[in-house]
Amino acid sequence: MNQYSGEKDRAGAAKPRAWDMDDPFDLLLRDHETQWRMCGWLEEIADGLPGNAPPALCRKAALCLRQDMPLHHRQEEEALFPLLLARVEPADMAHDIIGRLREEHVNDLGFAEEVVDILLRMEAGEAVDNPDMLGYMLRGFFENYRRHIHWENTILIPLARKRLTDEDIGQMLSRMRRLREQGRS
Repeated sequence: MNQYSGEKDRAGAAKPRAWDMDDPFDLLLRDHETQWRMCGWLEEIADGLPGNAPPALCRKAALCLRQDMPLHHRQEEEALFPLLLARVEPADMAHDIIGRLREEHVNDLGFAEEVVDILLRMEAGEAVDNPDMLGYMLRGFFENYRRHIHWENTILIPLARKRLTDEDIGQMLSRMRRLREQGRS
């Protein structure tokens, strides 16, 4: 997964993907790209332990874990999952898939609570008490989270595009916008 559409500009550089902000699936995919970058930041931080983790990356990763990821999970939990569960067919096995994703959301938020304060202290220049343990935790998280994103992109979102009606998609977008507004206030 990358953030580009595959098109090149005149200089040969990749052009950013054009997102449709009225398409809830594009909003989810854009969030996934941000989270994929966050996993890269966490990997760079883990690689820099015990003392060479870039402070700016520690802050960006902490903010993503504290703000962006929980909002994204709420959008899936409250806007996508209920609508999709109402439309799927037994052969889709979506109940199992969504159940697993919900469990992972809970685990991911628990992880975020554990490491955000550590990352912010690292940003402020404080030493990590146990860099080996933190590196192990970060690696376990970003490896699992990348798989989680991949599952959502390759299984969940295509299934939702297939099963949800235009009315469902409108409701999903409305719910997502409401949650985003609540997240800003």
